Amino acid sequence: MSDPNFEHSDNNWDDFSHEPAWGESQWRNYLKGSDRDTARFLSYYNSLKDKPNHLDEVATLMGWDAEDISLTDEFSNIDLDSEEYADESDAAPYTLHRHPVFVVTRALYRYLHQSWEHFMVNSESVIEPQLCWKYATSLHQGEMNVLLSIQALDLGDFGLTICHLKNSLAALNQSLALLDQIDHSNQEFLRAFKHEIRIRLFDLRELWIRVMGDCRNEFQRRPGDQD
Repeated sequence: MSDPNFEHSDNNWDDFSHEPAWGESQWRNYLKGSDRDTARFLSYYNSLKDKPNHLDEVATLMGWDAEDISLTDEFSNIDLDSEEYADESDAAPYTLHRHPVFVVTRALYRYLHQSWEHFMVNSESVIEPQLCWKYATSLHQGEMNVLLSIQALDLGDFGLTICHLKNSLAALNQSLALLDQIDHSNQEFLRAFKHEIRIRLFDLRELWIRVMGDCRNEFQRRPGDQD
């Protein structure tokens, strides 16, 4: 979706231009900006994660309104033409890379993947390969289905969005179950690892449940979309 004139809310594919608005170097800079968003979110999150309502507090620091942490709203409160979002002189085109739900999901899963890698490197005992594979796969499935849900919603399909989010929740529950099976000779290290992982998994679950609630509210407003 590289056409800045693309009307997201109308999902008008007939108006979509097949000519790219940006070149490769501009998109590369744009993606670097997306990485900076992820790093900035994690910096705020790691300093506030132990406070009540920390997700909403981090959202405020990121410049998001409460309505922004939703898949059913556009970037109505995010100025993509501002200096923060314009990596080139041209106006930033519409993409999902900087949608709050995308940023939160990507950031927290980045932490989960890196923490698991760190745990395995510092594991004094041999971790069962099958357990390693299952846990890593559960993280991948959870993240992938959320990204698919964002794409489904961009196409205006709330039912498919909910289905992918349910798949993500199932994968997240598997991650939690497998987490209980992980052991380490250093029990203090193990407890700290599991504590930090659970904080982020529960925050992801809270976010997805919010989004599913928003999607169901849209179903009520649009009876024709229901089964």
